[in-house]
Amino acid sequence: MKKTTTRLVPILLTFFLMEACDTQRTTNQRPNSSREREEALPLDGSHIQGHYQAKFITLNPHVNGTIPGSANLYRKEERIYAFVRLFAGGVKAWHMQNVYTGSRCPGPSDDKNADGFIDIQEAEEILGKILIPLDSDISSQYSGKSFFPLADLSGNYQYERVGPFRRFIEDLQSKDKNPEDDIVKLPQGQGLRLIGKTVLIQGVSETLELPETLATKGRHRSFQTLPVACGVFEKIDRAPGTPYILDSIPGPVAEVVDDQERPSEEVEDENEVENESGNEDEENPLP
Repeated sequence: MKKTTTRLVPILLTFFLMEACDTQRTTNQRPNSSREREEALPLDGSHIQGHYQAKFITLNPHVNGTIPGSANLYRKEERIYAFVRLFAGGVKAWHMQNVYTGSRCPGPSDDKNADGFIDIQEAEEILGKILIPLDSDISSQYSGKSFFPLADLSGNYQYERVGPFRRFIEDLQSKDKNPEDDIVKLPQGQGLRLIGKTVLIQGVSETLELPETLATKGRHRSFQTLPVACGVFEKIDRAPGTPYILDSIPGPVAEVVDDQERPSEEVEDENEVENESGNEDEENPLP
């Protein structure tokens, strides 16, 4: 009897060791967090689902004061929605707004020429290239790129756009026809990851005095390109408020072209349109 018991001990030990190894192997194969599960999904853009928000931090606050608000991208079924809320910005200022490839917003240490301002060239050294222009056509990088929101007399604006998700993602994944410009496509074979991407809002009132040391971009003036707010996208569980009740777009949108110092005003009264078209001798103050 004693000999039989002695023989069973190493057999039992071997059995328990094998079970422990199998359990450890199974545990190691499981993702240990929701982030790992998300990263394991196919990188074709189809996993963009739900609400992504970037809460604003103020850039150059000594120019315009604190500017609260947020930028939001939201996919529901086969539609992509973009909406931005900005408060207490520049009066009647038009705001270029873009999602960038970078993962952090610029700070005071990024003021390379030490003039007390973060200009657009210093900001884009940190932000990288433009991935999603938040303009009049959310589903295309280049279509509608001359249109931007126009703030009201309180410096507030709201921006909303809706587009087909398939067209949106296919445009981002298409071939980059101009690799030298400031707009970039997604790398070939990769999908879109919004978490960690940055969004930048630019533009202050034309009446503000700005130093000559401020660098600008293209042929725009410095008050048009001065960064005022920035945020980093994160995923949130519930959308704040109830946007997208209608397909109509709230808030004015301005058209801006090179060498234009201010946005074209929208004419709300049809009678005003008829009067202006009938008065050929009156000079248009805006190019």
